[in-house]
Amino acid sequence: MPPGDAVSNSVSALLSAPSASSSHFFDGLTGPIVPGFFGVDALSLAVLIGLVALGALLILSAPATGDFFRYLFMLIFFLICAIGVVTATHIVTFLVAWELTSLFAWGIGQIKGLPDEGTEEGVVPYHAAGALGSFAMLLGLGLLAIRGNGLALAPVPAATSLGPTPYLILVGILLKTFGVLSESWYLRPGRRFTIAGATLAGAGVLTIGLYPFFRFFGPILGPVSGWHATALLVMTILTVVTALAALGEADYRRALSYGAFSQFAFLGTLYLTSSSAAVTGAVIGAIADAFAFTGLFLCLSAAEEATEQVYLPRIGGLAQRLPITAAFFAICSLSVIGLPPLGGFVVDRLIGVAAQGSDFLPIFWMVVVGLTLLYLARLFVSIFLGELQGVVHSERRLPVLILSGGVIGTLVLLGFLAADLLSLLAPAAQAMAG
Repeated sequence: MPPGDAVSNSVSALLSAPSASSSHFFDGLTGPIVPGFFGVDALSLAVLIGLVALGALLILSAPATGDFFRYLFMLIFFLICAIGVVTATHIVTFLVAWELTSLFAWGIGQIKGLPDEGTEEGVVPYHAAGALGSFAMLLGLGLLAIRGNGLALAPVPAATSLGPTPYLILVGILLKTFGVLSESWYLRPGRRFTIAGATLAGAGVLTIGLYPFFRFFGPILGPVSGWHATALLVMTILTVVTALAALGEADYRRALSYGAFSQFAFLGTLYLTSSSAAVTGAVIGAIADAFAFTGLFLCLSAAEEATEQVYLPRIGGLAQRLPITAAFFAICSLSVIGLPPLGGFVVDRLIGVAAQGSDFLPIFWMVVVGLTLLYLARLFVSIFLGELQGVVHSERRLPVLILSGGVIGTLVLLGFLAADLLSLLAPAAQAMAG
């Protein structure tokens, strides 16, 4: 039997019957760390596994930047704070860790960068978006403490009246995620390899955006009714709008950042449909997309280093000088689209299971896949195909081979470890689905 068929069959089986052997594999890895403040459950553990692997890949990438020690220092503190976000069980510890993670993400985004004099922030200043996100989250958590369970990040009773609390938390997560993705947009392009975009779009979106979204709009606020339809509508609109923005943006850093935000909103929408397959698919998809967008942004860093350009009309034909980078970009794009044997394939199988009982999800899924395919194909064609324009420096093949091997190998491994992840997440997913 081909590996893809084996994964497909195990997906369907494990949605209803987690395997005992897989559950034993995770025995002893969940439970309190510092009682009342930090702990690990199934959702935390799944994200932590992805975060640790991402951290190793990012540290492995740092020597190629030529600024290893500065990146290493920022990465270590960023990852420590990100682990704090994922394991926090107390409102205060979560908020402090969340803000510190965002602060170190900002620091990583600013390393070796100078403002581009020709770039404007536009109608909504990006740094203001992050600040407004912090304020909205602070208000939301304050109201949650008053109306819910005190300072514990625990499920809110179904009969609780939350008022604007869910919407403030949602706005906080959305603005902070957008702000993190935009940290390095306005930096002047140059002949430099940076891991800023890869860090922010991979580990940053996973821990600052997706994990808090899953935590608050699943176990914590899930039992309370009244907010689901509005949140679902907001995430649906953002998915399509930001995918269209990615399709029309001329700066490839911004285009891919819009794409990363669109995938974040898509996984949030999938999660809010609340079937056990959709919930599990969203969590596994968050981990797979974190690796895929890490790889995609590493490719863009290689393109920027080779050309000193970030605007699509000024570049082209880079596959002639950067063949490994071009292949790496294509493979990571296939993971986002969901082709086997990469991790995104498992997510597509789970979405297919979830879509069987939904009128909304199949159409929405097809629209998102179509738009995602279009903007990724546009980026690949514009950057790597056609005729060379201007001076293009040669590819540093050894670093690219090491990085691409690490990312692609992890994506393939994620596909084959789907059974274990499904076994870990299935009980929690079934509980959230009611």
